[in-house]
This record gives sequence, structure tokens and C-alpha cells, in this order.
Amino acid sequence: MKNFFSIKNVFSVRNLTIMALLAALDVVLARYTTIHLTPQFTLVSFEYIPAAVVSALFGPWAGIVFGLVSDTVGYFSNPVGPYLPIWAISAMVANLIQSIFLYPGKFDWWRIIVARLLVMLIVTMGLNFIWQSIYFGAAAAVYYNSARIISNIIQLPIQVILIRIFGKIAMRTVQRLNANRQSI
Repeated sequence: MKNFFSIKNVFSVRNLTIMALLAALDVVLARYTTIHLTPQFTLVSFEYIPAAVVSALFGPWAGIVFGLVSDTVGYFSNPVGPYLPIWAISAMVANLIQSIFLYPGKFDWWRIIVARLLVMLIVTMGLNFIWQSIYFGAAAAVYYNSARIISNIIQLPIQVILIRIFGKIAMRTVQRLNANRQSI
């Protein structure tokens, strides 16, 4: 854990390529697999999977940068409402939380559950509520948050299972890439 905040090997060409591919996947998932209740309220989305994988494989710095880049690129590829950079803070904090529990590639059930619960409480119910209060007003933020609580409770088991499945697949793929690289 002494190298938890080290950026020494995070931003190599290979790792940046993997993160760029996952960022592209994040944008595609946000665009084509997201179900919106209203333009401002997401009911179901799968874009958390690439973010969790990057946070778990590459640590907090990569997760934070990934959150900023994928949120910004995702917005500009499919703008819904005005661009508010403060929303990127939510993505960055969510990835930091996931890095704390999942890095380096620890996809244990309890770690994923705790990480997703903390993201739900701190980011979804906390930061996003603040951003919505600023943008829409307190009454609308309370309405959206109450609907979001139900949505998050329903999605939590699905999120945990999908993060574990795709996280394990990503770990095996990266290990295979490392083995191939060493054999050259």
C-alpha cells in the first residue's frame, strides 16, 4: 500500500491506451445503454463498469483523471442540458472511492459492495444532491434524490455482480498482456 498514490507506472503508453479504450467504452455505454427518466435524471446506466475497472487496475490517480476525462468527453459527445464542470467532481470522487477499495485489482465481494455503497451515499446522495440543488433548486433536488434512492437500491446488486465479472475479466486480460510483454 506504500505506492497507493504513486503515479510512476500509471501513465505508461500501454496503460494510457487501455484507459483510453475504457474511456471510449464508458462514453458508448453512457450514450447507448443509459435509460433516462427525465433529461436530468438517469434511471439505469452501465457506465460505472469501465470507471470501476480503471480505478481497480490503475489506482487513484488514473481513476481521478479517468473520471474527469470520461465525464467531459461523455457530455460533449451527447450533451443534455448545459455543461456544468462541477459534475466531473462527482465522477472523480466516485473513482477515488473505488480505488481505495478495489486497487490493485481486488474484486472481492465485500470490497465491491462497500465501494458501491459509499459511492451511492457520498457521490449520488451527497455531491449530486448539492449540484442539483445549485442547478435546479432544493425542491427539485429532493424529488430527484428520492427517485434516485430507489433506483440505486434496485441497481446495487446488479452493479456489484457486473463489476466483479468484468473486473475479473479485465484482471486476467491485463495479466495476459503482462505475460506476453515479458516473453518478447
